[in-house]
Amino acid sequence: MSVPSVLFVCGRNAIRSPMAAALWRQQFGDAAQARSCGVIPAAFADGFMVAVMAELGCDLEDISPMALSGVTDPPAALVVSLSSAADRLARQYAADKSAEFQAWPIPDPSETGGSREQRLSAYRQTRDAIKARIADWHLPRKSA
Repeated sequence: MSVPSVLFVCGRNAIRSPMAAALWRQQFGDAAQARSCGVIPAAFADGFMVAVMAELGCDLEDISPMALSGVTDPPAALVVSLSSAADRLARQYAADKSAEFQAWPIPDPSETGGSREQRLSAYRQTRDAIKARIADWHLPRKSA
């Protein structure tokens, strides 16, 4: 069985969902289909997100945040919401597309204050939480 195509959804498509799509491809290979979007997209990608993803060799500097309403076919087999604010719309999108829905609540690191290093640390924690969730994701097993 192959890895399903996935759509990651968060609030603004500037931090968590682009991280998740890149980490999904990193985990399962460049051929793995992973896209990201937000309920209300930001104007641009978050600089701290770009910096912590670059630490893992993922260049996300040129991503353009996209709205869930702008996602085109082909539909994903799996829709993952990364924020409670996106759950309802992501769940409805999954139902409309006959896709599996999963909620992976991941804290928004942009809500962390403090020094640059403290903020980068929060972004690394978010990145690592998403990476761990993806590593723990398993393909459905065939029944015997």
